[in-house]
Amino acid sequence: MQNRKEYLKQLLHQKEWKQEDRDWLLQYLNENDLTDLQEVAAEAYYAELPIEGPVLEQAHSARILERIHQRISVPKGTIVRSMWFSRWKVAAAAIIILAAGVGIVSLFRKPVKQLMVVAEKQRKTFTLPDGSVVHLEPGTVLQYADDYGKKARNVTLTGEALFNVEKDDKHPFVVASSLISTKVLGTSFNMEVKSTAEAKVVVLTGMVQVAAQDGKDTEGKKLILTANKRAVYNKATQLLEMSDATEDAWFYSQRQQGRFVYDGEELIKVVNDLQRYYNTEIRLDRRIQHCAFYGDVNITHDLEMALNLIAVSLNAKINKDKSGNGYTIAGGNCQ
Repeated sequence: MQNRKEYLKQLLHQKEWKQEDRDWLLQYLNENDLTDLQEVAAEAYYAELPIEGPVLEQAHSARILERIHQRISVPKGTIVRSMWFSRWKVAAAAIIILAAGVGIVSLFRKPVKQLMVVAEKQRKTFTLPDGSVVHLEPGTVLQYADDYGKKARNVTLTGEALFNVEKDDKHPFVVASSLISTKVLGTSFNMEVKSTAEAKVVVLTGMVQVAAQDGKDTEGKKLILTANKRAVYNKATQLLEMSDATEDAWFYSQRQQGRFVYDGEELIKVVNDLQRYYNTEIRLDRRIQHCAFYGDVNITHDLEMALNLIAVSLNAKINKDKSGNGYTIAGGNCQ
């Protein structure tokens, strides 16, 4: 027989079980080591979570558990009862079927339409049905169910977005992705999942819970973040780490408000912010890097307008690269 994990996966996708399948599962559940079952359940659960989110109500779960009994055809009052009806074994069987989300679950679940918001080459601001506002960066995709807010507030993110979440104590707001999930009641935070290797959450206000989505030792990979804190999850190392993010929080807050306000900041920081926002390389003469800059940069303006504002304050010049891919602020002096 093929290895046990693969066989368990195969059973979950079969609409009908043979008697030998039933016998095998009963024998397996009577063993002390259910590691394979736990791993299969975790893999299936986290594969479905970003799209489906929490799916089943208690009544549906009970019906599905009854369906499991019917599949295995366990006769009530037989000697098998002592083996099968141990609470933890029944729970294990139920969990693996429920987590898989395949086959039997579809019999009880009404189709839920998934809605999608896409920010292609331009930033986009979108308001969810509960009033929560999402600021999507270019190349970002946000998904949510058409019944969002009625029983749950779950969304799925690919890319980067800043969330201003309306407070609702009864319905936590959950952002799922391929690497991490973030759970809040009411706050503002920026979440970035642009690759399959790393994900980042920065909290501007309030408090959030961030959890890894690798399906292994998830309880040990949860962090509570408060304002100006950052969580970064690295898939290669499977580490979820927290650090200070005061500068990031400031950047995201200013970006959301539509302008960057500087009151004596060193010019090198101003240029770094502009590089980050406009995604364009900007070089700066060393002798003016530490000049103080006072002014507001409106991010609705194009980059050249913002650079000209800086150049005028320093009596400097703006040179565009011949390649057209960057700029240099040359000359000038600290006044």
